[in-house]
Amino acid sequence: MAEDPFFPSFESLMCVPLGRRGFMGAAGVLLGAVWTSGLLAGPVAADAGASPLVRRLGEIVIPATETPGAGTAEVFAFVSRAVEKGLFDVPADLFARLQAELDARAGGDFLRLPAARQEALVAALDAESYRPGTAGESPWCMTKTLLLVGYYTGEAGGSEELDYQLVPGRYDANIPTGKQYRALSNDWTGLSIRKEVVPS
Repeated sequence: MAEDPFFPSFESLMCVPLGRRGFMGAAGVLLGAVWTSGLLAGPVAADAGASPLVRRLGEIVIPATETPGAGTAEVFAFVSRAVEKGLFDVPADLFARLQAELDARAGGDFLRLPAARQEALVAALDAESYRPGTAGESPWCMTKTLLLVGYYTGEAGGSEELDYQLVPGRYDANIPTGKQYRALSNDWTGLSIRKEVVPS
């Protein structure tokens, strides 16, 4: 059975490039799920032990600058609820699987490593996970996707880092851009979840 272009599969959301319609369909499904299921009500109590790991990974993926990064309690609450509700068929043991993989790569407790070493390990894992031809079911792909969605649908990412235009996509030739320029929160053609993590 052919995949519906407006409601792509879980694999399409993780590590496979999406077309504009596929991504808009996925965004609509996600926003509908958030609206109807109360995903942002707070983290699941059982996930409290995963908070330090997920929040540290959020800091690595989107560090805090003038705006909060993805290592906030708000983003963790989203990720925790998304895992609990099985959003995009994410497995319930996602945090345990990710912790085991990172600890194995670290040769011990990942969270006890120096920050630079943590960033290097995550960058290597990210490069492997997003290599062409890899499946989209790795714990890292799933977690990174949820971190990015949680951040950019939250207050800091959606309203402070991004800009909003009622009708996105107006064409202006030769406009100057600089640090004051912000991407549009409602123009999904300009956003990508396939960015590799580059250590700072």
